[in-house]
Amino acid sequence: MNNPKIPRPRNAERERRALRDKKRAKIIAVCILTAAILAVWGLIVFFWITLVDPTHPAETEAPLPETTAAPVETTSPADRETETVWLAAEDIHRGSLILVSTLLSRAYVFPENDADLLSLYGNKNGNYRISSSALMLHKDAAAAFGEMADACYTETGMRDYQITQAYRTKEEQTEIYDSYLEIYGAEEGARLAAAPGYSEHHSGYAVDLNVFTREGVSYSLGSASEVDPAYGWIYEHAADYGFVVRYPADKTAVTGITNEPWHFRYVGRGHAAYMTENDLTLEEYIALLYKYPQDGEHLHFTAGGVDYEVFSLAATGEKTAAEIPVGADYTVSGDNDDGFIVTIYKNAK
Repeated sequence: MNNPKIPRPRNAERERRALRDKKRAKIIAVCILTAAILAVWGLIVFFWITLVDPTHPAETEAPLPETTAAPVETTSPADRETETVWLAAEDIHRGSLILVSTLLSRAYVFPENDADLLSLYGNKNGNYRISSSALMLHKDAAAAFGEMADACYTETGMRDYQITQAYRTKEEQTEIYDSYLEIYGAEEGARLAAAPGYSEHHSGYAVDLNVFTREGVSYSLGSASEVDPAYGWIYEHAADYGFVVRYPADKTAVTGITNEPWHFRYVGRGHAAYMTENDLTLEEYIALLYKYPQDGEHLHFTAGGVDYEVFSLAATGEKTAAEIPVGADYTVSGDNDDGFIVTIYKNAK
């Protein structure tokens, strides 16, 4: 005969459940405390890595180059009264920001009867030299170079900078290009000299310089400062007068041209200051300006006591409408491709 199970006393059962509940509560509390400690520790590590430890920068999208000068309030044509200025299609190939490059598929388009080219012989000041009476420059570049030479003489007493190359025709570039191919071979020659139609000297805004002393001694500009530190003056002050070193040693992959410390390009004062401050070649600067269209946010910066506002717009046919603030001072340059770059400027307050 089987004995029936004897039930536990009610009080004993309640004590057993209470003990089990206490153990469960203790386990839950320990888990919550552990999770909280780990969360706090994670936050401490995160803020240390992203905000304190400079060896572990936060992974963020790289910003566009910006000037360290005082920012200017962002505006667009919709915020103010504007007037329409019509830009002609042929002017795409005119202006101080035109890009002429060996990396482009389109050759430079020579303007017919370019009245803006100026012979340097008889039209320059006495504070720099020229190697030939046939040298010509765009009148804006010539005026700016003269001002720069005056400033250099005032500060250093030196008049030894010499322009050896300036504007070139397609025929002149053909002779140079062919001679380089013959001397250095096809591959190396093409790296050292631009093909006809692709040389920046066609623009009239580029100069090659050396140093030619009163004693009749010539030095390459890239090494002249080793002879006399005064000859390095131009590298520190060129941007103040609208010039940039066009082909830096560390930007060969961008420009397609090897290091040329003697080759300077006039782009205009504000643009030269921005490019120099942000270490941009003309290729990189034009690409940046394409991100600031007429109907969007414009690029703003201050340089040399002047506020600049810059935007780009694509050509729309024989005539392209640019919207300019009423009464504003401005310049327009083609990009030598398919559009224009508008620069609005005013004295900084």
